[in-house]
Amino acid sequence: MHLIVRFDVDTWSCAHRGMPFLIDLASSLDAHFSFMVNMGRAVSRTMTLRQGLRRRLKGSSPMPTPSAKLGSVERMGWPAYLYTAVVNPRVGSGAHSILLRALGAGHSLGLHGGTNHGEWQWGAQSWSRQRLHAEVAWGLAEFAKAGLPRPLGFSSPGWNSPQLLPEVLLEHGFTQLHDRHVPGELNPPGRADGDGLVELNTAFAGEPGGIGFFENALVRDLSAAQLAQAIATRLQAEADSIGMVYDHPVFCAGKGRQLFSQTMVCLRERGVRLIASCEEAGK
Repeated sequence: MHLIVRFDVDTWSCAHRGMPFLIDLASSLDAHFSFMVNMGRAVSRTMTLRQGLRRRLKGSSPMPTPSAKLGSVERMGWPAYLYTAVVNPRVGSGAHSILLRALGAGHSLGLHGGTNHGEWQWGAQSWSRQRLHAEVAWGLAEFAKAGLPRPLGFSSPGWNSPQLLPEVLLEHGFTQLHDRHVPGELNPPGRADGDGLVELNTAFAGEPGGIGFFENALVRDLSAAQLAQAIATRLQAEADSIGMVYDHPVFCAGKGRQLFSQTMVCLRERGVRLIASCEEAGK
């Protein structure tokens, strides 16, 4: 049984406070994780104001079914929340040594959006092909500046995957897109033949909305044993297939540390191999 543990690194705290703990934990479990890293800034103040105005104008419009999740402050803690909101530092571009450490420990690094996480999350659907090319190219250039190999995997902030994105990613040499999230759908082992972009599905995320799996579980008061059993049972149902679970480093190394760590231990005890990418399943 194989499981990709995917983290979206989209704040300074995800990189500087979350990743070091997760790297150490993975070493103790003989595990590897997949870190999808935004190299730019986390917050777009313009887009935040615009989204707030839209919500106010909609007023009495029916609200979608809410997800069981934490608020940003509760998820990150006040110091991290204020640092992100006020200072808004670059994420991956300011964490070269941590990213290099993760790579050296056998974890995979993918690209998560472009110059600004918030701008992509709320605006990328309206971008031109030229803008998408520029955003992806900027992220790749930042990987190169950090002395990192060219990433092969990509995930869009907020699952906001523009229609033109697959074509753009292929032109930049990517082989995997992680923007699909159909609950329970597993991935085949290995990478498909040919020159097409492989779209990997995230089977385990909090729904609706594709929020963090462990954050959602904490709010629902589920135990590590329950989570591990649910994941392992699903993996056992399709031999040789690969599952993917999703969350954020700042939560799994912070408020959700105990739940996440215990779930990883339970999964290893059940014979689940925690891998960084589909290619590892064939090794």
